[in-house]
Amino acid sequence: MQSSSAIKLGENGADGVTMDGKVVVITGANSGIGKELATYAAAKGAKLYMLCRSKERAEKARDEIVQITSNPSIEIVLADLAEMSQVRDAASKLTEKEEKIDVLVCNGGVLLNDRRVSSEGYELTFASHLLGGSYLLSSLLLPNLKASNDMGRVIFVSSGGMYNTKFPDWETATSSEGASHKFDGNFAYAYAKRGQVLLAERLTKTIPEISWVTAHPGWSSTAAVDEAYGENKKYLEPFRTPWEGAEGMAWMMGTAKSNLESGEFYLDRKPQKKHLSGPFFSEGTYTKNTEAEVDEMMTKLKEAAGV
Repeated sequence: MQSSSAIKLGENGADGVTMDGKVVVITGANSGIGKELATYAAAKGAKLYMLCRSKERAEKARDEIVQITSNPSIEIVLADLAEMSQVRDAASKLTEKEEKIDVLVCNGGVLLNDRRVSSEGYELTFASHLLGGSYLLSSLLLPNLKASNDMGRVIFVSSGGMYNTKFPDWETATSSEGASHKFDGNFAYAYAKRGQVLLAERLTKTIPEISWVTAHPGWSSTAAVDEAYGENKKYLEPFRTPWEGAEGMAWMMGTAKSNLESGEFYLDRKPQKKHLSGPFFSEGTYTKNTEAEVDEMMTKLKEAAGV
């Protein structure tokens, strides 16, 4: 394991990975886990696209990454992942610029304590993490990912929070009218993260030429955690550093495709159990969805995304 995301190929402490000639797209790349992954990709020589919501924060992060990695091949694509029209525009720009994309990391999104909706009427947590930021974006970039014969992979950055629940009925997952309970920001986040795990499993079956994996960083000290939990974050300690949380996913970006088990849920380079709802955190059934429930989720995602 490298001690820093910024160690370049050939420098002391480097892990020997090169991403020269590879095209990497990372959402939410201006801070936290996303910025660590962006720095790693740039340090290894990749052509990097940072898909971010804030122009100011993205430019600041890009300039910092260029300075510490000496890699100028970094571009910014602006989009709010909760707005489907902006996701479409971003995918169109990426497709115009690149015939192939080797690695797509779906990391961006928000965790909110109050219910907010996009201009298109979607609850922001669900839309940014799952509908727009994972399902629609990867669907639109599928031809580019297929053009990367030796790499083609999508990494959904999930969370251990998904262990708390299965994917619920559509109304509850999207926090719309008819939901079985009131909006809860932590559960809205957990639903989206469980949805990413189910999405990777299903796409592994239907689009096997691409590697679809989910991963979580453990409890890492990031701005997103600060914003979501405030003073209550002390109950989550001890925290990992952002790089400690990101390192396993950095490995997933650069390792040989044959080393990845598509459809699996990773932590620190290793597939993990997806359900810990039994006695003493054993493999339980409470958080498992039926095939019919996953079928419905996929159908509803397709309808909502308009693909």
